[in-house]
Amino acid sequence: MGAGAPPDVTGPAPPTRHLAGRRFLARAVISFEVVWLALWPPLAVVGVFLCLAMLDVPQRLPGWAHVALLVVVVLAAGGLLLRGLLAGGLPDDRAADRRLESQSGLTHRPLAVLTEKPSRADNLSLALWDAHRARSVTQIGRLRVGGPRPGLARRDPRALRYALLLCVVASLGIANSDAPSRLYTAVTPSLPPPLGVPSTRLQAWITPPAYTRIAPIFLKAEGGTVSVPAGSHLTVNVSGDRTAPVLWLNERSDPFTSLDHSSFQADLDLTRGGVLTVKRDGTSVAVWTLTVIADQPPTIGWGGNPGRQPHSQETRLPWEVSDDYGVTNLQAELHLRDRTDAPPLLVTIPMPGGSAKSAHGISRPDLNAHPWAGLTVTGRLIGRDASGQTGASEERAFDLPERPFHHPVSRSLIAARKTLSLHPDDRGDALEALDELLQRPDLFAGDLGAFTALSGIYYELARNHTGSAVSEAQEMMWQLALHMEEGQTEQSARSLEAARQAARDAMDKAQEQPNDENRKYLAKKLEELREAIDRHMRALMEEAQRNNNVMPFDPKAKQLSAQVMETIAEQAEQAAKDGRMADARQQMAQLEKMLDQLRNARLQGDEGKQASSKQQRGKRQQSVVQDLVARQGSLLDHAQRRGSKGPSARDPAAEREADNQVQRALRRGLGELMQQFTDLTGEASPALGEADQAMRDAATSLDQHEDGVAGERQQQAIAALQKGNQELGQAMARMGQQPGRDQEGEDGQDGDGGEGTMGMMMLDGHQGDGRGTGPLTGSPDEAGSEGRDPLGRVNPRSMTDNADATVPEERERQRTQAIQEELRRRGADRARPRQELDYIDRLLKQF
Repeated sequence: MGAGAPPDVTGPAPPTRHLAGRRFLARAVISFEVVWLALWPPLAVVGVFLCLAMLDVPQRLPGWAHVALLVVVVLAAGGLLLRGLLAGGLPDDRAADRRLESQSGLTHRPLAVLTEKPSRADNLSLALWDAHRARSVTQIGRLRVGGPRPGLARRDPRALRYALLLCVVASLGIANSDAPSRLYTAVTPSLPPPLGVPSTRLQAWITPPAYTRIAPIFLKAEGGTVSVPAGSHLTVNVSGDRTAPVLWLNERSDPFTSLDHSSFQADLDLTRGGVLTVKRDGTSVAVWTLTVIADQPPTIGWGGNPGRQPHSQETRLPWEVSDDYGVTNLQAELHLRDRTDAPPLLVTIPMPGGSAKSAHGISRPDLNAHPWAGLTVTGRLIGRDASGQTGASEERAFDLPERPFHHPVSRSLIAARKTLSLHPDDRGDALEALDELLQRPDLFAGDLGAFTALSGIYYELARNHTGSAVSEAQEMMWQLALHMEEGQTEQSARSLEAARQAARDAMDKAQEQPNDENRKYLAKKLEELREAIDRHMRALMEEAQRNNNVMPFDPKAKQLSAQVMETIAEQAEQAAKDGRMADARQQMAQLEKMLDQLRNARLQGDEGKQASSKQQRGKRQQSVVQDLVARQGSLLDHAQRRGSKGPSARDPAAEREADNQVQRALRRGLGELMQQFTDLTGEASPALGEADQAMRDAATSLDQHEDGVAGERQQQAIAALQKGNQELGQAMARMGQQPGRDQEGEDGQDGDGGEGTMGMMMLDGHQGDGRGTGPLTGSPDEAGSEGRDPLGRVNPRSMTDNADATVPEERERQRTQAIQEELRRRGADRARPRQELDYIDRLLKQF
């Protein structure tokens, strides 16, 4: 540099691009701090308004107050925001430099050196300035911007901002799904319409399907969220303006139907959800968020193993079902395992009333009469809900129970019937079995009708090759087997009971719907009842004569006769035809009372057998309880041995697992025993229930390897089982002392001819008809005493040391002769009905 040249005071050039970038970042951070500080006051105002909106406060205000609140909120938020922005201002390069220097830890403001000049221009000063400026330039590379620091804590030392944030979150939780609709109504005040403009009124409701049993759901006019079952029906009424509104569901629109000049209605079946909107003149009148819940198919399952009901001939079908709105129909579908092409057997299972969402139970149908009885079937449960959806269980295989038969003819018929069920196209084995029976007429004991029926079955199978011949033959086989096993009396009794039920149902229907069709139907059923009574009374007489014995009866039924019952039935039938339903019901009630007496008379003879059967069942159950006690004691020994850590022949873990399985098996056995106890005594055993609970706790303790606790529970189970055995013994003792059973015998005699006496039923069907002298059996005093047959003769098997033992046989012979003469006199009157004449002929053959 020459002597005359001016000194260079610029020094080294600073990195301007790096410095400019740092200054930009610094200005951005400072601007964020200014804006953030300016936003908090208006955000606090908005937060308070949001809390009020979620609590639905603005909607409860009058229209003018609602508008005023919105104006205040907008002005306050806007004013506070403007004030904050103006107070902070926008940062310049000087402010940015100070930010960079403070964040970078630089002293003496080195960035100012880059833009300043020395006050003196001599060489020494310039040299010093250049050195200082060069040192400042080297510090630019270490500049740091730092993060934003708004300094809210200084302005809000009590942290009220967090309290406001908590209030906003809490109010949102209170509003829940209604939050969007409440926010919408909070910013859209409801103003009264201008004068002369009618206000819009909206009513909307959703009617769920009837099977759901859910009440109609009314929608709020201000909107909201609603969930409804699929298939619900929406109805919307809008009134107050001549302009027709439009109903929108998502992108689909449905017009309203005009009711009058200013009222409109829309109906819509809801099959899908979405946003439901009512619009008028392009403006939304109401908005709802709709969720449609699809109906799920029912869940069907077996509640246990199907099969034979213990101590019964019924089929046990345990079931359990569940559905959104309840199962309305349930049936078991059974297939023959060894003949899969056979049509299924459908068994309807009664459901409890009310269509509960979940239910379980045990159906016990009597399928003994079905041709598949005694064969293996596979079954599944099929349930249907009210909407028509179906669900099915898994398949289970089990044997259909069958009625045991003892008569050789009955056993052969049932075996042939099973063969036809398995191989309907191969009739050879069945025909061979029937032919063997036809070669043994002695098995029918002179029952010509039964032998003739067997011949008819044989020729039906041999000559009729149609598909219906097998099923018809199987039905005839069943009826013939019952006839040979039970006799005509039991069959006529079942037919009589069925006719009684049909007459009851017809009477109820005629009372509920009194018209000519129902009255004719009632008259028909009463006629069938009268015929069933006649058949049953004749069967009783024939059975008494065939067995040469007497039947116990209710002493109050001494005047019971077929003619009286037939007369009452005819009167009820005539009253029904004439439309006199009150008289028909009165006659029906009287007839029902007499039939009950008749049924009770037959049942009295079986009471001793039933009581003996119950005693035997009770003894078997006591033996089972004792076996359970012994097995439970063995498990207790194992648990105590493991608890004392003594020597064991087996691995403790393996033994514990085996004991656990045995414990659970014992509990299942106890469950069956409890059911049998209830069936026998009609009441549950509290002690056996305690034993069941103790066994369950013991099994749980074994699962948890708690041998000590398991031993205590097993001791409790043993004590409860012993107590249950005592309860069973007490119940058996009570059964042995039932009313009507005397301590000295089982026939109920009290020795004084009172209510406990035995007597003869008056079975003549023509008492008091004006054609004879009275009942064929005489008066109760003459022929109704104990030990006489239907004709009044002394039964030698029932003779005792009473007065009848000393009556000469000649007296009995004369009485028998008188009865024969009376029968012949009546039989000679050919004006009598054909059925009566046939009946008299059958009686005369007995002599």
